[in-house]
Amino acid sequence: MNAGSRVKLFIFIYISIYYGWLFVFEDQEWMKTLGGNVLSVVAIGIALVWLLQMIRSPHVRDRFFWKLLASGLTFYFLGECLWLLFESFWRMKIPTVGFLDIFFIAHVLFYSLAILIKFKQTRLTVQTVRLVFDMLITMTVAISFSWHFLIQHILEDVAATPFELLVTLSYPVTDLGLLLAVSTLFFGLHHSQAKKEMLFILFGLFVQIFANSIHLFFILNNGYESGNITDPLYILSALLIALAGRLYGDAPAEPETRLKSTSIIRLLIPYASVTVLFIFMIFYAGFNALTIGAAVSIILLMIRQAVTIVENRTLYDQLLQRSDQLSINEQRYRSLFDYYPEAAYSVDLDGRFQSMNQAAASLLGFSNETEAIGLLSTSFVADEDKERIMAHYPFLFNGEAREFEVTLRSQTGQQFIINITNIPIVVDGRVTGIYGIGKDITEQKNKQRQMKHLAYHDGLTGLPNRLSFEKKLMKLVQDNQKAFAILYMDLDGFKKINDTLGHDAGDDLLVSVSSRLLSSIRTGDMASRQGGDEFAILLSEFSKLEEVQDVAMRLLGLISQPHHVAGQALFLTPSIGISVYPDNGDSPEQLIKKADMAMYDVKQNGKGAYRFYFEHEKENV
Repeated sequence: MNAGSRVKLFIFIYISIYYGWLFVFEDQEWMKTLGGNVLSVVAIGIALVWLLQMIRSPHVRDRFFWKLLASGLTFYFLGECLWLLFESFWRMKIPTVGFLDIFFIAHVLFYSLAILIKFKQTRLTVQTVRLVFDMLITMTVAISFSWHFLIQHILEDVAATPFELLVTLSYPVTDLGLLLAVSTLFFGLHHSQAKKEMLFILFGLFVQIFANSIHLFFILNNGYESGNITDPLYILSALLIALAGRLYGDAPAEPETRLKSTSIIRLLIPYASVTVLFIFMIFYAGFNALTIGAAVSIILLMIRQAVTIVENRTLYDQLLQRSDQLSINEQRYRSLFDYYPEAAYSVDLDGRFQSMNQAAASLLGFSNETEAIGLLSTSFVADEDKERIMAHYPFLFNGEAREFEVTLRSQTGQQFIINITNIPIVVDGRVTGIYGIGKDITEQKNKQRQMKHLAYHDGLTGLPNRLSFEKKLMKLVQDNQKAFAILYMDLDGFKKINDTLGHDAGDDLLVSVSSRLLSSIRTGDMASRQGGDEFAILLSEFSKLEEVQDVAMRLLGLISQPHHVAGQALFLTPSIGISVYPDNGDSPEQLIKKADMAMYDVKQNGKGAYRFYFEHEKENV
């Protein structure tokens, strides 16, 4: 059994014990009165503790509303405590009208104020006219009964002083006011607000209003004494209100639901009220042709109205079902749109943002998606891409989806490469806007560039590698350019340095050589690392061999200067072999091979020098 069921069982047992006490000690006035007063004080104290515990919860909703109810219950508790003292302990007769009435009237006023505050916060249904008529019917019946059984008799008491008359009248008047507030909230309660907490509270207040009316009727007819059958009803009312707070006051708000039982009760109350009033009218007026005719007419009108209401309810339920379906579809779309991990947006036909999710807003540098609404989407496109982007619009306006890559610049100045898929928004066969999904591929593009760079460059020195060098050679050969030369270079003594000082020092030395090569070549020429300690320099154009010789001499001088590596100055010389296009070959393979052969001749003949391939040929002729 859960906590709610245990509390409900406790209330049932407590009220049963109360009625059992009144029945067992029916003939023992003092015991009946004492037990009734003690049971009332204890029950109201328990109810007040429940409410105060709930109010202290950090999750309580409508805290002010619950505080007003707790204030009303506090006045009621104080009044019952004083009543116990005066009647059961001090054996004093409680006057019909006295200062204790202030506590009981105050408790009803605080209840009424709480309901009015709740009503002010509540959104009424659209059926305002029916709400007004339901309230008017209910209040007309209530006022009729109150006037006939209570107010009329109070006003006829000529022996009452003005103060006694005012206090006595305040009970039915405040009850009617509380009934009006409760009825207004009950009939105007929206489906999503018809939660269990309010149903318990409204039922508890109805019980109190009923008990008050019966209590006052007994007083006016000299039939009230402590331990009356209405006393447990007050306790039931207080416990029901406290139960609502204990079980639901700090619970999360419920989703919208349709409580059919509540709707049926709201539908039947006005008719039930009229039926009861009509029964009393027949009871007092007797059966005759007029009352029978009026009864039949009212019954027929009620049946006709019931049929109309059932038809309207069917139509209303269908409308609500369709509205719910539309709401569900919209929520699904919004969930897909808002929680999609990539940028999603929509623009009108002028290219201005109509909506976007948070991912799109963050990409463009906005903290909130609403900040970009109305801005021109192309204002974030890089200038060099705008013309290309605009070329896609005619296809989109014709209903064709388009996919492309574009560079965007956010308002903070950051630049992104985005893959965009644009989908036309078609309504009634007409394109009304464009829906877009953008995926940030900046990192992917950067990795592609890095991979491409690594494919054509040496990972250590950053120089173009052999593949890149041969590709450049092939282009020069295919373009049938003027004469160009290849200088193939090997570092003399590098292996000894690498073995002696370690590979890290050797790598640093290769980086130092690469830096000097880059500083010595002309624009349009290329220095590359062929592998190990071998390098190749491409002189893309020369008019006479002296120019090639000058470059070779400059390289010898630069490379031979000391390299500061591993905390010491290292000296090494290059051996350079040179081949010339087209004299030494017309393919990259031939030219590189012959430059390598010339370089090998240098290595075999003293190192630290350069040599042309044609010199190698002369030696071998």
